[in-house]
Amino acid sequence: MSPLRRSAVGLALAAVAVFASAVPASAHDQLVSSTPGDGEQLASAPSTVSMTFSGELLVLDSELTGAVVLVVDESGTDWVTGPVTVAGNTVTAPLDPEMPVAGYQVRWQVVSEDGHPISGVIPFTIGDAEPMPIGSTPAGEPDDGPDATPSTPAADQIADETGGATRVLLVGAGGAAVAALAFVLYRILRRPRTTDEL
Repeated sequence: MSPLRRSAVGLALAAVAVFASAVPASAHDQLVSSTPGDGEQLASAPSTVSMTFSGELLVLDSELTGAVVLVVDESGTDWVTGPVTVAGNTVTAPLDPEMPVAGYQVRWQVVSEDGHPISGVIPFTIGDAEPMPIGSTPAGEPDDGPDATPSTPAADQIADETGGATRVLLVGAGGAAVAALAFVLYRILRRPRTTDEL
């Protein structure tokens, strides 16, 4: 095999390896900022909680946004009063304006642009109350550890549907890329030798 043909085969094999390993991997979106902020102490109750992410979030339809937001105190009371809205990379939830002086946790779960569910906890306080530690669990809820986040049937269904669909698309695209590169490699190997290569 000539040096040129060996180089072409090497490049094709390297490309196949790179595509095959890179297709399943994708970066999840991240929380960029929130109002209230992490650990923020507010003088009065906020009217809404809003979060901004690094990429546009998935929305399945107007009825099922893909976002779950709870704002809970130590008793387990949820102070979100209306539907959670998703607009591009921003999630907003209305809050009860009568929220008392206390420590709270914003517990959120959304579907990342790549189809994977992401979640987190944002603690904040109103007035001079002590913060509600991230590791604490509101009364009546099971303790799933310091990073426990809300899980609902709707959120689980969203994660299953969007994650499954995205995985199928990624695997299909990766398979097509690998097949195309394998075909190129086959054509290179099967090409008749010229007199210059002999």
